[in-house]
Amino acid sequence: MRRLIYIHTLLLAAVFIIAGGGTASAQYHKERGLVRDGNDLFERRNFRSSLNRYNEALEHDSMSYEALYNRANAYHHTRKSMPEDSTYTAETAFRNYEQIAADTLLSKRQRAEVLRNLGQSLFTEERYEAALNAFRESLLLNPSDKETKYDYILTKRIVDQKRNAQQQQQQNNDQNQNQDNQDNQQNQDQNQNQDNQQQQNQDQNQNQDNQQQQNNSESNDNKNNNQPNEQSQNGEQPEDKNEGENDKQPNEGDNNEQPEDGGMPRPEELTSDKERMLDAIQAEEDKTQEKLKEGKKAILIRGKKNW
Repeated sequence: MRRLIYIHTLLLAAVFIIAGGGTASAQYHKERGLVRDGNDLFERRNFRSSLNRYNEALEHDSMSYEALYNRANAYHHTRKSMPEDSTYTAETAFRNYEQIAADTLLSKRQRAEVLRNLGQSLFTEERYEAALNAFRESLLLNPSDKETKYDYILTKRIVDQKRNAQQQQQQNNDQNQNQDNQDNQQNQDQNQNQDNQQQQNQDQNQNQDNQQQQNNSESNDNKNNNQPNEQSQNGEQPEDKNEGENDKQPNEGDNNEQPEDGGMPRPEELTSDKERMLDAIQAEEDKTQEKLKEGKKAILIRGKKNW
């Protein structure tokens, strides 16, 4: 009995092993068949249908390198052939390649191929800087790949041209900026000079106005001093002029003028009374002199007329 049970157990185990192995083998063959179908469609440039086959293959084996790699290529070409379809984005294409290149179990040659295709995808999107980096990393893994070398040289030439153009543009911008700054500074200096000149002209005009006002004031003062008073304008003599003339003219009934030598009258201006008085004084003096001559020696004192 025990022997029959043991035999039965062995038979059941063999059935399970055979069944399981057949399922794994069937899944493997299914994934391989879908990849082959996708490859045939890809070669006929039916990229969208081939993409669908690769996606179906990955449902059976998500780690299949061939399915992942071919799916990334099919996605890239589908986007190129159908640029109007927004469901296929450049970011998804880049992410498919980057996901494969991150697998450390791949050989250097396999990773080099993935990076080369990533560079070509970036180049198609005109992302030349990123494409150049991808080609450089691919050459580090497989330096003998001629296709990658060509892609690298072409991309580097484009990058260098763009860099030179950017540098030239930056230099032109800097020169234009410097020229603008110089022009602005020159304009500011000119405006400042014009303002200074205008201020000087204003000051000069103000000084001229002040001088003119001063001259006008002096002219008015001189004019007022030279003009006669209201009586003179009416034909009458000025008061001070009449007084001067009255001083010079003698009063009525007086023929004598005022003496000019300290108040002493001139001989021709003496009246008859004054002449008689002087003659009497002179006669008395003459008598005195005669007496002195008759007496002792004495000092002769001569009379002197007061004229």
